[in-house]
Amino acid sequence: MDGGAWFISILISIGMIVGFALTFVPFCARWSAHRHAASIRIDLPAHLERTVAARLMARSRGGSLGGLVFTAAAALAFHFEVGVNNDSQLTGLFIVGSTFAGVATGTAVAALTGSRTISPDRPRVARARAVAVSDYLAPFELIGARIVVFAAVGVLLVTTVVAAPGAGGSLFAIAFFAIFGAVSLALFEVASRRIVDLSQPAGSTAELVWDDAIRASSLRDLVTAPLALGAYCLVFGVFGIAESSAHPAAMLVSWVVGSIFALTGLAAAVYSIATRPQRYFVDRLWSDLRASDLDLVADVA
Repeated sequence: MDGGAWFISILISIGMIVGFALTFVPFCARWSAHRHAASIRIDLPAHLERTVAARLMARSRGGSLGGLVFTAAAALAFHFEVGVNNDSQLTGLFIVGSTFAGVATGTAVAALTGSRTISPDRPRVARARAVAVSDYLAPFELIGARIVVFAAVGVLLVTTVVAAPGAGGSLFAIAFFAIFGAVSLALFEVASRRIVDLSQPAGSTAELVWDDAIRASSLRDLVTAPLALGAYCLVFGVFGIAESSAHPAAMLVSWVVGSIFALTGLAAAVYSIATRPQRYFVDRLWSDLRASDLDLVADVA
């Protein structure tokens, strides 16, 4: 593994360690909670600040640990060439892809292992209907992840047949990202349903709303991995095939297809910023939410 890939690995590892350490800093925990409240545009009641901050930090802690473990494992695998190709110039991107997968895995574990309880003498608040993953994730994220990963696997199958003889490194890139993307999508499909099926003990409307907010955020972290890995496969893999292909028509087609994928990803990013998918669960589950619903006095009354 070259010096650039080692630099990326060390930089990511340091970032994960710092991120893990900051989850134990009270100021960072409170700041994270209020930043999340501003992002979804829902007031965070003072009596829930500590609970919400603790749950967000637990999730961040799991993601940081998962990202660190996967990054270190990927770096060592490439260094010792354990089942992977160390000749590719995209090794740094492979390391980043492994980090995405690790963060998603750690987030899933943290979300599934955390449990909430309330005092048995407190009243309980429950919603009137069952919920599904589609209530927490916007369609373009939920369906988009599946489409991107299936497209990446399709590109892998096609390029395996038509790739040029010198496209070994590019084929490895496509296979790496397609396989990791498929695995992370499978993890998302299983973990997301388990997260949604978890009980929601709540003694007030505010607690139930914020439990939904944390669920939605966890699911969005999970779906990021298959989206990113699938996109890596489609864009960088296709460009790699174009560079290694000796046939002018194959090069042209690869560059056109890769450019379409890149522009589609850019359009999706702009659409995400414009539509604020982090608030999707509010429109689905709490369209009639009022400010008084988040007030402790109103809940007690």
